[in-house]
Amino acid sequence: MSRARNAPRSPSPIGSLALDGGFFDDYPVFFETSRTSAAPWRLNLRYEAIFAANRDVLAGARVLDIASHDGRWSLAALRTGASHVVGVEARPELVEHARRNLGRYGVDDAAYRFVAGDVFDVLARDRIEADVVLCLGFLYHTLRWNELFARMRATGAGTILVDTEVHQPDTGPVAHLRTEPVDRESAAVADEVSYGDRVLVGRPTRTALALLGRAYGYRLTAEADWLGLLRDNPAATGVRGYRTGRRVTVRFDAR
Repeated sequence: MSRARNAPRSPSPIGSLALDGGFFDDYPVFFETSRTSAAPWRLNLRYEAIFAANRDVLAGARVLDIASHDGRWSLAALRTGASHVVGVEARPELVEHARRNLGRYGVDDAAYRFVAGDVFDVLARDRIEADVVLCLGFLYHTLRWNELFARMRATGAGTILVDTEVHQPDTGPVAHLRTEPVDRESAAVADEVSYGDRVLVGRPTRTALALLGRAYGYRLTAEADWLGLLRDNPAATGVRGYRTGRRVTVRFDAR
């Protein structure tokens, strides 16, 4: 990751990283247990940008995985050195996939726990303590950002790793609002503040994302060098959002 002060900036190169095989090639079940973003290039490069680049904070960490899906990122956290993961996922069928997947790969049952339920309800009810929070592919499927950051802060986490779509162009701390249907696995889920079969969601600009962190005592310290990853892996497919800058991976550290 490239370093930043209070707001994201253009990433600087961190060295060549051409993949000859990747992390998820050793765990191919994750190419099959979900219809969402399961392409090999995409999963392998996201592992490098999110996990390999943050080994320093994951080693020995208690991790909260928000919207843990089929367990792909919970497994990645454990294999990168985390001591324990709690995954929260709203769709029960994905929770079952996650449990089966980690069991299939011989992960000790004591190293993880998956909870089926709305993330806001679960975090309000359970006193989950974490050193690192994974907020991957979730922030742009909600508009409850102040509640989200407040709940993440309440875990005591020193680091939050966020992978999200952002609004372009970055004209300041603003957001683009839209709605999503609840019947798609890759979209938002209905919650206590939604109405009908659609949920109000939003994409913040990079500047707005940094402001969200600061409002809850976190400083945006790094942004993944996706331009470098894609330069070194020109054959990569399924990563258009990262290529255009519409999607980013950032790290927040508590101030």
